[in-house]
Amino acid sequence: MTKVLIWLASGDAGKLLPGLVWGYNAKSRGWVDEVKVIVFGESEKAVADNEELFSMVLALEDAMFCRYVAEKEGNVEALEKRGANVDYVGEHIASAIKDGYTVLTF
Repeated sequence: MTKVLIWLASGDAGKLLPGLVWGYNAKSRGWVDEVKVIVFGESEKAVADNEELFSMVLALEDAMFCRYVAEKEGNVEALEKRGANVDYVGEHIASAIKDGYTVLTF
């Protein structure tokens, strides 16, 4: 079973797009069995401010925004109203690594 965790960390939307496109294609075309996405750090603002990126994140079922970052920025409620899954991601990242996910960072 092939599993990938896409960890979005860049604040540059142009650097995030390839990761999301690849993740979507990998999942929809069966290139890998599972794709998870973590939106973390500077990428939260970049994704939230870009409707195309935000829609792509939501299209990947196992996508999550970092609650710690969202709380610091005061964005939790706004993200959740738009349909984002917002949670503390540290344990989710550790579990994915333990479960054999390959981590791709953009």
